[in-house]
Formats: sequence, structure tokens, C-alpha cells
Amino acid sequence: MSPRRAEEVAVAIDHAEAMAASAGRGISDVAEDLDAVARRLAAGPADGGWSGQVGARARESVADAAVEARMLAGACLFLSDVLRVEGAGLVRALIAWDDDEVATPGSGDGVAVADSDRALVMRLREAADSLAGLVDPDTRPCIDLAGSTLGDPREAARLWHSLGPVDRERLVRDNPELGSVAGLSSATRDAINRTRLRRLLDALDQPDEDGGGGGPDARPGLAALADYLDADPRRHLIDLHPDGRAVVASGNPDVADRVVTLIPGTGSSLESVGRTGERADAMCEAAGEAGGSGTGAASAGGAGRGGGASVDAGTGACVSVAWQGYDAPGSIPEAARSLGPARAYADDLRTFTAGVDAVEVMDGDDAPHTVVGYSYGSATLGAAASDPRGLAVDRMIHVGSPGAAVESIEQQWVDEGGISRTARRWEVASVASRWDAVPWWSVTGVLGERPGTAEFGGTPVDVTEPDAGPRSVGEAHSTYFDRGTVSLEEIGRLIADTE
Repeated sequence: MSPRRAEEVAVAIDHAEAMAASAGRGISDVAEDLDAVARRLAAGPADGGWSGQVGARARESVADAAVEARMLAGACLFLSDVLRVEGAGLVRALIAWDDDEVATPGSGDGVAVADSDRALVMRLREAADSLAGLVDPDTRPCIDLAGSTLGDPREAARLWHSLGPVDRERLVRDNPELGSVAGLSSATRDAINRTRLRRLLDALDQPDEDGGGGGPDARPGLAALADYLDADPRRHLIDLHPDGRAVVASGNPDVADRVVTLIPGTGSSLESVGRTGERADAMCEAAGEAGGSGTGAASAGGAGRGGGASVDAGTGACVSVAWQGYDAPGSIPEAARSLGPARAYADDLRTFTAGVDAVEVMDGDDAPHTVVGYSYGSATLGAAASDPRGLAVDRMIHVGSPGAAVESIEQQWVDEGGISRTARRWEVASVASRWDAVPWWSVTGVLGERPGTAEFGGTPVDVTEPDAGPRSVGEAHSTYFDRGTVSLEEIGRLIADTE
């Protein structure tokens, strides 16, 4: 096989993976539509429902169609997962065989190619058996994913990938909150969470005696989230909580060449998820420009490495993540007096990054992950990295930091494939303008020391605009992610330099 043919195989597998993931997510939405129709048919005649034998047959037919759609969606998502992992293994074996053959004819490892091909075929047969109805989910043993993995995202990733489509189908059916389990593939979590989001909104639109299923205060944020997802179907809903917290990616981080996660600051919520997503996208674009790849955020268009989209198909796809996974302080006075919110959700951030890493590395290509903490989000980032188990990231960037929850870089830990170590100087950067008043709050000690100072350590990056002066004090803190600024350019350079 020529190098060109090996590359053609790789492109074909990437394309098939992307198509399977897209189909699975889309068919999952169809299944939820069918369920909604079935619920409507089951309502009383006054609410548009059908009664009698005709109504019963209609409800049964729609319910059966929903079940079939979910089975098909699960098989597609399974195919996507298998092509991403076992397919990548076959491509690596083919490329290694070709390299050896070019160097010394007859020396290629044909056994490795055959083994990789056999592993892929065996997993594909599982999907075929599921679609043929050869395995009944109700005959499969119950699996306690959390109990079996003890909450470890890496163990969850390994167990989930080992399961066939039928076992996955039963797990999803019995555990509607599975979309929030770190370690599952992002396409699967997105499909589960979108279904859950629609049901949460439906419940809030039909209040019960207690005033609503998830609390009426959650509705504006959940509605804004739904609108944000609808605006670009390539976005992935990676995590969802009924109380109004969520994590949204611009594309599929499992197949990205680079992942950038933004933790927003004071006053952020699901209602402002669009603003957070736009800032995260801007950093991806700046990283592409700094790296010379011409690529940007996955939501910008085109097809990336088998998953999220990219400006330049096939190279440098960057997926941005809006991490609204915590209840940010609602006001500056509230943020200034307490590390409570930062510490309360630090473990959620740590688990999220470990999950991204666990799933992403299964295809044999470890993409760099940069996490950016903006304003109070810097404290949340620092609190997460203060856990001795470490934060699974390649670089931490604190932007306009009022303090990183700790006093020194020696209290910041990195998780490298399950092994923790203290962070190195270049792995923690501080981006700030001299005219931004927020970082000076660190002198109070309430939110810890800010990174980049002599006392803390890390890498300081001064992004003061050339024409800035005292008049900039009122706006310096809110313009770090504006296009055309020194700050965004420097943030992009830091991200592009992360390996």
C-alpha cells in the first residue's frame, strides 16, 4: 500500500466517524420528537390527545418508532466511537507497515495490520448484531457504571468503550443523568443531554403543584442554552445540570487537534453562555493565527479531524469549550469576599478535564488542552489545580486574575495521564493589563495570590495596549477577548505554543 492509499484510508475513516456521530445525534433528536408526539397523543381530548382504539394504536406505533430510532441512534454513536479508536489503530498500523516497507521491502509488520483490522471488524459486528435485533437489552445484566469505576473518568472511558451498543442502550435508558458522566464520548453525552434539556424545559412549561420540575428560576438559563445550541448544530452539550449549569463545546473535543476551555467570571450564567462561547471561539481563532495554520474554532465551518468543524479541513481543528459548570458569583462584592464558589465546583472542573483527556487519548493522539480562567474564573481554575490529584491540562492561563485561590505555583498540580506532579513555570501563565484594576484585589489575600507575580511564580504576560492610559481603567478588564487586541493575540500565542 502506498502512503497515498494509507492517507486515503485515514480520511475515509475520519469521514465515516464524523457522519456516524452526526447521524446518531440527529436520530436521537428524532426519537425525542417521537416521544413528545406519543405523550401528546396520550393526553386527554381537550389537550389534543386521541382516545379509543385508534388513539391506542397510534400511540403504540409512535412509541415503537421512538424505540427503533433510539436503537439506531445508539448504533450510530457506537460506530462513531469504534471508528475513532479502533479505526485510528488500523490507520497507525497501516502507516507503520508502509514506512517499514519503503525503508526495507518485506519488513512491514503485516501481523499488526491484520490484528488491527480484525479488532475493528469485531466491534463493527457488534453494531450489526444490535441493528439486526439479535440481542435484547432486557436480557443483558445491569451495569453500575459509577460503582464499577469509582467515579474515575479514565476507568469510565475504558468501561464505556468496551461495551457494545445494546449494553450502552440499557445504561442510557436506565440512567438519564448519564450525560454528565465524565469518560463517555462527547457525541454520546451530547445526545443524552439534549434529550434531557428538552424534557427539563417541557417540565418547566407544565408546572406541578410545587411550581415546576426543576424550579422556575432555571428556565431562562435553560432556554438560552437551547437557543445557543439550536444556532449551530455542531455544538456539543457535554454536561447539563437542572440547576442551570452546563458545559458546551463548539465541536467534538474527542477528535480535536486542540481544545481550549474558558471558565467565565463574575455575573456569568447560562443566560450569558453565548458571550462565553464567543470569547472561547475567539481564542481558538487567535491560536490558529498565531500557529500559522489558518484554522479557528470548530464552529467556524468545514470538517476537522473526523469530528468538530474547522476552517481548514483536516489540520489544526481547535474546539472551544464554554465551561459554565459552576455558580459564578452574581456581583463583584460577592466575588471579592469569598472563595466559596471557586472551591465548591473545583472538583467538577478537575473531573471534566480528566474526562476530556481520558476519551481523547483513546485514539492514540493526545491533543493539547488549555484551560483559561477569566476574572473570578481564575480562582476556580486555581482551586481545581490545588488538588494533589492534579488538573488534566497542558497549560493554565489566568486572565485578569484577582487571585488564584492559592499562594504559590508550588500548590498547583498537573495530572499527566493519571500521575500528578507540581506545575512547571511555563504551564501557568498570567495575562493582565496594567490598567486593569481587578488583579490588584489580590493584595488583600482574600482570593489568594495572582499568578505571574514574584511571590506566586508562573509566566507573566503584560498585554497593556500601546495607547492605553488612565482612561482605560474602566474598560481594560472587559476587553481581553476582543478581536484586534494585544491581549487576544498574546492569549492565542500561549495556546498555540502549548504541546
